[in-house]
Amino acid sequence: DYLRADYPTCVAARRHWVVADGTDDGRLLWRQPGAAAMSNWGVLWRSLRAGVPDDRYHDGTIVRRVAPRDDHVEITLDDGAAARTDVLIGADGYHSTVREIVAGDARPHYAGYILWRGNFPESRLADRNAIDRLDADEAWLTVAIDGGHAVMYPIPDFDDGFAAGERRINWAFYAPQPTALRLDGPSSIPPGAVAEDVHAALPRLLDEVMPRNLRPLFDSPAEEVSIQPVYDESVDHYVRGRVALIGDAGSLSRPHTGSGATKAMQDARCLEALGTDAEGWDPLLAAYDHDRAATGRTLVELGRRIGRDQVEHTPPWASMSEADFEAWAQASLSGEQ
Repeated sequence: DYLRADYPTCVAARRHWVVADGTDDGRLLWRQPGAAAMSNWGVLWRSLRAGVPDDRYHDGTIVRRVAPRDDHVEITLDDGAAARTDVLIGADGYHSTVREIVAGDARPHYAGYILWRGNFPESRLADRNAIDRLDADEAWLTVAIDGGHAVMYPIPDFDDGFAAGERRINWAFYAPQPTALRLDGPSSIPPGAVAEDVHAALPRLLDEVMPRNLRPLFDSPAEEVSIQPVYDESVDHYVRGRVALIGDAGSLSRPHTGSGATKAMQDARCLEALGTDAEGWDPLLAAYDHDRAATGRTLVELGRRIGRDQVEHTPPWASMSEADFEAWAQASLSGEQ
């Protein structure tokens, strides 16, 4: 019951791997099997928020001070109000300040490359040939390049529309950091804030590597493009005393794993399941720490392997057969070199 029964997703059965070969459509290298359900973060947030009573949700409130005690946590808010709670769960994302209480100096680590992002209403597409071909095979798209790859898949629109023509086109492009981009610690650049000289690298890259008929699927205007520098970090523990971490406030995996919101809900589900049987907070939190810290480390390592094999040290895509692809993917997932 975390999500309503009619929660919208766009489903796929496989992934098309394509490489530019001088033709308008590129060459289809691999039809990789794999079911997926694509979500819209805005719809996801709205659905989860609907499950929280308004009088329990303090919008815009800032926590100024956290003081852990042996059997409780004291919290001071920005208006001076104080609260005392049995347990504090830090769900404050990859910039988490609660993480400092649990994991000390753990900080997100920059992977050395970025993710260009954009999405737009499917109704903007003047040429539907590419999206219709993908829909006919229930597929989403990956375009492989030397030193990265681009992905595209439809997601539900903000009004929950998920039928063909009612969706949003969601795309992302893993690529080297543009020379004009300067990073100052873990951060992202939202739509409308990408500098003109930085954004100029994107159309040049698309012109160079994207098959002509696929280009419209990545054609967001500059003011709608964002940049997500890729970070990860792993923490040894999710719990210290009566303070716990959840979601990206704990271990942060690279976007390749597609696990951000999913892992956060799995963390919550683990707390819920343990709370059904635990005899008290201390054994519950100990069990939660053991389960989720290990899961977080596994996801971080998986993201690093995918980043290594699909961005940092890409294979000779164009010369690979389907058998080569299957062996390469299996080796990457299993941790082999």
